Amino acid sequence: MNRLKIGLVGFGGWGKRHYESWKKIPEADVVGIYDPAYKGRIFQDSLDSLFKIADAVDVVVPAQSLAEVAIKALKSSKHVLVEKPMSTNVDEARRLLEVANSHRSQVAMVGFIERFNPIFLRLHSIIGQLRGPGRIFCQRSGSPTLVTKQTGVLKDLAIHDLDLLRWYLGEPDRVTIRSKEDFYLSQVEAKFGDIEAILISDCLGPKIRRWVLTYPQDNTFAYFENNRWRLYMNYREVPVEWYMPLERELRYFTECTKECVQPTPSIYDGLRVLEIIEHAEVHGQRY
Repeated sequence: MNRLKIGLVGFGGWGKRHYESWKKIPEADVVGIYDPAYKGRIFQDSLDSLFKIADAVDVVVPAQSLAEVAIKALKSSKHVLVEKPMSTNVDEARRLLEVANSHRSQVAMVGFIERFNPIFLRLHSIIGQLRGPGRIFCQRSGSPTLVTKQTGVLKDLAIHDLDLLRWYLGEPDRVTIRSKEDFYLSQVEAKFGDIEAILISDCLGPKIRRWVLTYPQDNTFAYFENNRWRLYMNYREVPVEWYMPLERELRYFTECTKECVQPTPSIYDGLRVLEIIEHAEVHGQRY
């Protein structure tokens, strides 16, 4: 079996988690890492040297450098998995999409990890059966991180839930944002036909993750506890086999490269969520 040769760019906290997850995938092998802060046997001294030994590049660098590295990898004929938010601005994201579209023989994917969360995969099938009008409440709270300080809570936290809502319901009819920079706090209101959603994202701690879906005949509730999600529908727990979403995401990316299939979430999906955030109607102070 020919194992996919992975070049990992970035070895910070999340990069290390990617590295450990790649070890669990027998079809792939991390052959090198580039991060200027590290030296050692597996670490390469430049992106070019990493690209020479890799088939695919996993980009886990600070947000302002994600698109730049992904573009360089695609132009070097490498498959690319780039972490969200993929870029810190729409113009750069559009440039990445242009490059990806001109290199269709390579797989290009954005790392919206929640699409590989078994709870949200189950919700995908549940939402398709619900009859509106509906109300969806999403909350992501946590402590301030470097990524949040670089991008703001909208592109660090809210972006996950906006991507999921778009995946479930299609393009929104209207999006309104209220945010307060000093408190790393945002509220997004979105309308999808007869479905209204409110997304709260903040870095005020402690860590909270939850979805509440209220429909005329059904109530669904998902929340994060003890390092995993749980799902309830009409007050009964929905049995869902838990697995780590990151490992499933990396497996899926590997399968796409082997089968020469363009994945979802795509670079276009990453661009659309950034466009939704940047083009939303704004009330109050905004990043």
